[in-house]
Amino acid sequence: MIKKVLFYITVLMIILGGVYSSIPRSTATQPQTPQTIPSQILIDDFTSPKDSEQFPGPWEFITDQVMGGVSTGNMETGKWDERDGLRMRGNVSLENNGGFIQMRLMLKAKGENFDASGYDGIRLKVKGNDHTYAVHLRTRHTWMPWQYYQADFLAGQQWQQINIPFKKFKSYNLEKDLDVTSLESIAIVASEKAFTADVTVDEISFYKDMNEENYKKLTPEEARVIVHKGTERPFTGKYYKHKEQGTYTCKRCGADLFTSSSKFESGCGWPSFDDQIPGAVKSVPDADGIRTEILCNHCGAHLGHVFVGEALTPKNTRYCVNSISMDFKPADEKANKTQKAVFAGGCFWGVEYHFKKVPGVLSTSVGYTGGHVDKPSYKQVCSSQTGHAEAMEVVFDPAQTSFEDLAKLFFEIHDFTQMNRQGPDIGPQYRSAIFYQDEHQKEIAEKLIKILTQKGYDVKTQLVPAQTFWPAEDYHQDYYQKKGSQPYCHIYKKIF
Repeated sequence: MIKKVLFYITVLMIILGGVYSSIPRSTATQPQTPQTIPSQILIDDFTSPKDSEQFPGPWEFITDQVMGGVSTGNMETGKWDERDGLRMRGNVSLENNGGFIQMRLMLKAKGENFDASGYDGIRLKVKGNDHTYAVHLRTRHTWMPWQYYQADFLAGQQWQQINIPFKKFKSYNLEKDLDVTSLESIAIVASEKAFTADVTVDEISFYKDMNEENYKKLTPEEARVIVHKGTERPFTGKYYKHKEQGTYTCKRCGADLFTSSSKFESGCGWPSFDDQIPGAVKSVPDADGIRTEILCNHCGAHLGHVFVGEALTPKNTRYCVNSISMDFKPADEKANKTQKAVFAGGCFWGVEYHFKKVPGVLSTSVGYTGGHVDKPSYKQVCSSQTGHAEAMEVVFDPAQTSFEDLAKLFFEIHDFTQMNRQGPDIGPQYRSAIFYQDEHQKEIAEKLIKILTQKGYDVKTQLVPAQTFWPAEDYHQDYYQKKGSQPYCHIYKKIF
């Protein structure tokens, strides 16, 4: 009952203008070290507005005083032990049905809750006064003020990094498990007992555990390059003068990175490629402030650097990659171990967003297919004169997922009862279609359409033999991942 009262207080405070103060993000303009670890999404480090578009803030300090509680305190940004941080101090009292102070940040950007499904938990860099505090998460399911998810942590007097897995969060006053696809807010809370609170957060982020079982165990030398961003000596790598036909993959996670057709001899001493498999490689500013680092877009492994403007090939790009960061799959082995599928379900941004999350999906690429124009541009396809559909090509490992599972997901993320449109997007380029690679895929698609028809759906999805797939422009690849938001017309709905 006390918890219900306390969090009812919180909501009323916000609605009625209760006792809270806001601290905006720092407007400092000094250059910051780039966040180059895709295994982490920074929520705030209290030094820079670089992520303000995603988590705009401000932080709010909230007490229980609006309903008669007597807990007091404040929060402030500043430097402690040469670290920038957000500090909360105060006295928590249980008198008058009180009992909490907290500092809270809304995770909604542009009206949308944040999807943290690609991450494993909350990471804090924190110090305190040897008391237990809590992280509270609220989601689209926490409709009532006394509903929330809580995980406790002990803040010692020395700076420490604390990882709190999502599975450690316990639900309070609701029976539903934590849904990390729709996070609404995060708060650092001092509550549940009378005490003097003093806790400082230097950094808070979403983290992904890089010790997952599906990642290859690295040797010390491999880890030096792949994890700690080292460099192997030039002219010594296994693949420097390698000429076999096939696909170069990430050493750590196995995702496809480059094909042998894009490899060329640059004379630099490391394997060189003038193109990547669409969406496979991520470019970020290097820590030296000069070069551009390249990472595996699937697991964040360090690969090397990319250079443009050297005029070594017509594409004018050189991906300079450490051999030790890669493995190689011969062409025949690749054919035996991976499969391909092509789906069209409206705007390809949203389709790719959902498929990238599927275990066993090795790579995705958005593009155009089903028409009569070679190498079409986005503008041409939008004219509805090319015959092409916006589509997504997915390469997957059949040992981890199946075409049937992917096809089921396809039907569950778009409206397959619409003809030549998807929500507000209208035109034949937005039609629903499966471009099957063989008779096996066709039979599975026909089976699923039959099931949907028996369920009462008027299925408009076309079944078409696979044709040439033309990759779309780079700015379309991984669109929502780059933007940090979620699809507006591709919402998952369980059907099967």
